[in-house]
Amino acid sequence: MPNSQSDISKSWITISPANATVAPGSVKKFNIVESIPRDTESGYYQGQIAFTDDHMPNSTDYVNSMQLGISVQAQPKIELQASYISDNVENGKEYKYKINIKNIASKDITIDPKLINTSPGFSQAFGDDAIKISAPSTIKVGEVANMTIQVQVPENATGSYNGYIDLNVNGKANEGYTSQIGLSFNVWQQPVVPYVKNFNAMTNEPIMIEVSTDIYNMDMGLLCSPKKEKPSFELGLTRNSSHVNMTFVKSVESGSVSLGGYNPLPAVMNENIYQNVNEHYVETYTVPGAIGNWKLSILPKNTNNFGYSITVGDNNLAKIGNNTAGT
Repeated sequence: MPNSQSDISKSWITISPANATVAPGSVKKFNIVESIPRDTESGYYQGQIAFTDDHMPNSTDYVNSMQLGISVQAQPKIELQASYISDNVENGKEYKYKINIKNIASKDITIDPKLINTSPGFSQAFGDDAIKISAPSTIKVGEVANMTIQVQVPENATGSYNGYIDLNVNGKANEGYTSQIGLSFNVWQQPVVPYVKNFNAMTNEPIMIEVSTDIYNMDMGLLCSPKKEKPSFELGLTRNSSHVNMTFVKSVESGSVSLGGYNPLPAVMNENIYQNVNEHYVETYTVPGAIGNWKLSILPKNTNNFGYSITVGDNNLAKIGNNTAGT
């Protein structure tokens, strides 16, 4: 095709019959078969099929011809352990993530990871220079390589950072989401001032207090360091402004586990296929009851959310709440 940027290769097309004599007024059927090689790059390819050698007057255009256009979506060349990294990060800390990349193409590939800021000109928690990417430039056929992403969170960072890593497979930028890794980091701070809940007791029955938190493993198991600390709480309790000791009863950890069926890489590498999607942690305390004005203070550690439950007596009358901290 004249002025075509991507021509259809003749080797892709088979026409049968290859030639024929067509009698006046008769109809002849031709079969056109397209066979696109697996390693063909994405794009729109154009060509034309000329059935005779006749040209337009004073032109190179064929009279008896048809145009042919083929839109090609290239087969994925890589398989990613995860398509995004999302995590809560703290000021002044460095985070290191590792993600596996497998070459599933029919030949060696090159990658050149580049960080793309999805909000240029708008406020981000930190600049692109806080993120460093390390990866091999070539991945051989069938090989699994790993890429390391290091995030150095500035001391004064606030808000969130959003962007993505374009792997530029074989020098092709933005070839599709199969070659991109989304990034989302929310900066938060450990609170230093506790949450305070005032409540009244109208009976001398015992009081049970529960505090809990939900832990969502947003980093998809990709975080190498630092090690995530287990959540905990510093609790304080007063009645009519006088300190009251609480008795620890129990702690309960529960969670939801996925087999990670959407991600075949761990199974291929004989790694752990179980993914702890989220966890629930509860601490339970009891206090001898007494009529009066009570105040419960809760300072969460290593978590940005918590819930509480205050049960006075055996009538299951509870004051329940959920809170978000340090965001």
